[in-house]
Amino acid sequence: INKMDHPAAKTMMNEVRSIVALAEPERRPAILLTEALTEENVEELLTAIDEHREALTTDGRLEDRRRKNLAGEVFAVASSRANAHLRAAVAEDPGLQRILARVESRELDPLSAVRELMEEVFRIDGADDR
Repeated sequence: INKMDHPAAKTMMNEVRSIVALAEPERRPAILLTEALTEENVEELLTAIDEHREALTTDGRLEDRRRKNLAGEVFAVASSRANAHLRAAVAEDPGLQRILARVESRELDPLSAVRELMEEVFRIDGADDR
């Protein structure tokens, strides 16, 4: 926590510590007060960062995080592209626009509309609601 000379710095540190205390012991990072302008405790912070990284690397958590982040990135990009494709398809197709109009007029529930849109735009059978 930077700005260790701020009156609320210790309070902030205690609040962060209470939150971090909820994590499993091996997942708890060090919490330090620093003052960047005077470089107070900066060396200690760098040491703590190095130690935490080493612990993450040693037990495989760093690589696991990286794999999960990469998989998450794939899904985020795919979701974004699917969303853009769906919006473009609806904008260009009066039949798909009617599905949305039926939802807006409460003639069709949103889940049923999703099924219809997924079947029409992506050729995905929505019978299993996944």
